[in-house]
Amino acid sequence: MRLDDYLRKIRVTATLDRTANTLRRLHLAHRESFLFENLAIQRGGRISLAIPDLERKFLDEGGGGYCFEHNTLLAAVLGDLGFPRMSLLARVRTGPPERWVRTHMVLRVQIDDDPWLADVGFGGLGLLEPIPLRDRAVSDQGGARYALRREGMTWVLSMRDRAGEKDLYEFTEDPQTVMDIEVANHYTSTHPASMFRRTLTVQRTTRDERTIIRGGVIVRFRDGVSTEEPFDASRLRAVAWELFGIRLPVTPLVCELDTAVAGRGEEPPRSAV
Repeated sequence: MRLDDYLRKIRVTATLDRTANTLRRLHLAHRESFLFENLAIQRGGRISLAIPDLERKFLDEGGGGYCFEHNTLLAAVLGDLGFPRMSLLARVRTGPPERWVRTHMVLRVQIDDDPWLADVGFGGLGLLEPIPLRDRAVSDQGGARYALRREGMTWVLSMRDRAGEKDLYEFTEDPQTVMDIEVANHYTSTHPASMFRRTLTVQRTTRDERTIIRGGVIVRFRDGVSTEEPFDASRLRAVAWELFGIRLPVTPLVCELDTAVAGRGEEPPRSAV
């Protein structure tokens, strides 16, 4: 792991010891330094979780990624710094429960006798800082209150803002192998039902504001309040440039191709999953 290059990229320069304060600093700096996005998927590419590929994408090319990329990179950084950590898979609590699936990666980080939940890959409304992995832990971050609770053997992370409270995802502490993560990554990046194939999203997070484009809407979250601004699909490339400085290809994105196929009453192409 190119640790020095990573630390320069996220602008963390002080001596780093194996403490909760170091984990917090790295977590927030990572969130503020890298975009959450699915551009590679939408351009028809593949998602590699090999560390050299992630270093090239995040550190050299100025790119970002989604949960598997962000949290795999952070796990490598924490490993180089001597933090015991474990990869876990979570189910995002969106839609009917029978459709929840383990397609989100999080990290369990051990500091002395205390475990922590670290997750730099949930996107705009995710954690800014890690949270202690204990029942009824609460953390106020960037206008939102995050809470952990136990439901039997399952942990649930929820978020409360001024609109109310909602569950984000659930997970258990059974450790996942590298191939468990690889299989989940493959499904999430290639299956035609995956939201990351069906919709382009680009998201920037700071401690003060979260800015998201997804599904023809600009979402801004500040001081616990979300606002939405719809935009016409014809303006997608202009919006991506204006908000994030990203030049989208003039050729159709995957989501645009699927929309065109659906408009002709055809089935979209199926991946070999």
